[in-house]
Amino acid sequence: MAAVCLALAWAFATFASEVVERELHDVDAGVRAWVVAHRSDAGLAFFRAVTWLGSTGVLVIAAVIVGWILVRRGARVRPLALAVAPFLFSAIVRVLKRLFAVVRPPTGVAEGGGFSFPSGHSAMSMAVAIVLAYVLVREGVASRRALGAAVVVALVVGVSRVYLDMHWFSDVLGGWAVGATFGTGCCALYEYAHRRGARLGHESTDRRAHA
Repeated sequence: MAAVCLALAWAFATFASEVVERELHDVDAGVRAWVVAHRSDAGLAFFRAVTWLGSTGVLVIAAVIVGWILVRRGARVRPLALAVAPFLFSAIVRVLKRLFAVVRPPTGVAEGGGFSFPSGHSAMSMAVAIVLAYVLVREGVASRRALGAAVVVALVVGVSRVYLDMHWFSDVLGGWAVGATFGTGCCALYEYAHRRGARLGHESTDRRAHA
C-alpha cells in the first residue's frame, strides 16, 4: 500500500503539471460543453443531492462514526487518527488549490468561489471512501463489497461536480488521484499501527507467560 501511495502521488504530480500548462484545456472545454448541452432538471436535482455526500461535514461525521465503532472494538490510537484525517486532508487540498490557482468554470466561480484544481469534493470523498471502507472491511464490520461500493459513490460525487458545472473534468480527475493517494497512505499507516499493536500485545502476553 505504501508503494501504491507513492505511485499515485507521482501520477498526481505529473497530471497536475499538465493541468497547470493548460495541456487539457481543450478536453475540459469539450467535456463542459457536452455536459451543459445535455443537462436536465431531473439530472440537476439528482446530482445536487449526490454532491452533498462529498461535503466536508458529511465525511467528518462518517469518520467519527467509524472511529466510534473502533473504540467499541477496543482500539485506542487508530480512532483518533481516523477522525483527524478528514480535517488534515481538507487543509492539504486548500493548499493545493492555492498552489495551482486554476480558475473554475464561469458558473462555478459565481456559485462556489475559490480556485478549482483539484476538486475538493472529489478528493475528500475518494480519500474517506477508501479509508472508511478499508477499515470496516479490515475490522470485519463490512464485507469486501463495501470498498467497491464506497469507491463508486466517490466516483459519482466527482461526476456531480462536472454536471453541476462547479469544476472542470481535469479538476475531478486530479481530485480522485490525490484523494486515492491520501486514502491509500492512511490505510498503510492504519495497517502498520494495527500490526504493531498486535505484535506488542503478543510480546506482553509472552512476558506474562514467562514471569
